[in-house]
Order: sequence, then structure tokens, then C-alpha cells
Amino acid sequence: QALVTFCSGSTCPGPLPAAPLPPMKRPSPAVLTHQPAVRLVRQPGGFWAQGQVVVVTGANRGIGFAIAEGCVRAGFRVVLTARDVARGRSAAAALGCDFAQLDVTSAASIAGCAAEVAARYGHVDVLVNNASIKTKHYDLTPFVEKARAEVATNFFGTLAVCEAFLPLMGAGGRIVTVTSSGGHLALLHTEARQRQFAAAQTTMTAAELARLMREFLADVEASRSLAHAPALDWPHVARGWPNTAYGMSKLGQVALTKVLARTLAPRGISANCCCPGSVATALNPGGGRTTAQGAETPVWLACQPAGYATGQFFKDRAPAVW
Repeated sequence: QALVTFCSGSTCPGPLPAAPLPPMKRPSPAVLTHQPAVRLVRQPGGFWAQGQVVVVTGANRGIGFAIAEGCVRAGFRVVLTARDVARGRSAAAALGCDFAQLDVTSAASIAGCAAEVAARYGHVDVLVNNASIKTKHYDLTPFVEKARAEVATNFFGTLAVCEAFLPLMGAGGRIVTVTSSGGHLALLHTEARQRQFAAAQTTMTAAELARLMREFLADVEASRSLAHAPALDWPHVARGWPNTAYGMSKLGQVALTKVLARTLAPRGISANCCCPGSVATALNPGGGRTTAQGAETPVWLACQPAGYATGQFFKDRAPAVW
């Protein structure tokens, strides 16, 4: 099934010691029936990749860097991507992995990155969608502009990257998206809106999901306000939308994961997403977890074979309720 086309609008650690992966839990009920041939070796602590190619977006710092680090330890051939070339190359050099420039809000950059990876490796085994932005509440930029930026990067950027890299994936491929518990269905104010997005688990297409995300933006823009924070009497609230664009963008990511899981299952490709918890990063300085702790579940998911689970939202290596 065709996906909708994207439209717009530290210090690095030293040498990496050997480290075991987290123990593998029993599969959830949503397991695939196929048994794809993947190059994975069973280890006491779970599955370790043996030279598989993983692309990690937004990986020059924070959780993304820690995910790339964990994937290097697991034996992946890691392609660390970042918008900033100098910082990305420095991060990749610290880990001893490859680098490719990628701005998830640029169609040209996405196409160029996919072409570079295709030329270098010929295929991709795992795509980890980590690149995201989160604006500050006290940022005086109009909320309408902040909403556009967060949805364009976090949702449409993730969708566009998936579109570009899926042709490089075969049976056994895995998509892992780093999202947030803030994207829970209960974020939506009406049962009608909740039902619309819950359809991602059954009948919704990627094009329909993209249309709903554009509808959210249009309803926010209908306020015609330059205020930096939305009010409860803005039009989008009356139409069942939340007052958080970041949460809405993350809800879109979870829904996209479930749409992809359904549509890609016949190809033997899995799609799962996870919440890293409250991690201390540039986006969330007050977080209580380290980036290494936040990376545990994404790396663990990347190391599971595609037949393990699909369409699931994980937290702390266990399925969570959406």
C-alpha cells in the first residue's frame, strides 16, 4: 500500500566497553506469523545483530547518540544521521560508525540520505526514528508556528523518512520509532476523535492519518492568534483537539506505527514504537533518566527479530496501553 508523500511546511564518551543487552521478554500477543530469515545470533541476554545495517535519525547527541552507541555495542553497522554535518561526523567518529547528513524536514535531504545509504550498503535492516523537536512553553513564538514546526518534524518527518527507507528493507526489517507517553489517545478531547485515531489499529491508511494531522494544524491556524500559548476557547479545542502540539505529533507517531505494522506485515517488516521515559536531554533538561537508560528500550527493540512483535507501543521493554 502506498504511503502519502511528505509535505511541508557533549561530550562524547570514550571507548565502549562490552555490555550485555537487556533480557528479552516473552512476545506480546501481537506477533507476526511469518518467520523471516534475519542475520541475528541468539545470545544469553537476547538477540544481537551480526553486521546488520541500522539507520538512526537525530543521533549526534542525547537519546539518539545513546541509541547509536547501543547499536554499535550490539554489533550493528550503524549509520548515525544528523542535520549538522560537523556535529554528526564528530559523534560518528567517537563511536567508530558511519555518518550521513539528514534533515527530516527536507525532502531533498531525505532522498539524498536514502540514496547514500543505498549506494553504500544496498539495504537497511533497521530504521530508528529518533529525530524530534519540542518547543518550550515559555518560548514567545506564536503557538501556531510552534505547532507547525513540531508536527512537520515529528510526524511528517517520520513519515517521510519511512517512505524513503522502506524500499531498502526486505523481510525481517524493523522500524522503531522513539515517541512519548504524551501521545496517548486520551489526549484527544472527544470520543469521536479517539475513535478516528484508534482506527489506526484496524482500517486507517497513512494518507487518512496525514489528512487528520493536517486538519489539526488547520484548526489551530483558525484561531488567527499570535499568542505563544493556546487558550481553551480556541477553535481547535471545540473540535476535539488537545492544546499540545508536541503531544499531538507524538500521538500521530504512535498511530503511524500501527498503520505501518498492518500494511507492512505481508512483507515481513515490523513496526513498533516506544517511550524512553523522562530523560535529561536538551529537549527535557529536568528529566530523571540518563540517555543510556532512555536508549535501552529502542536498542532492545532494534535487536529483536521482526517476528517478535509489531504494532506495539513499548515502555521499559514491555507493551504499554495506548
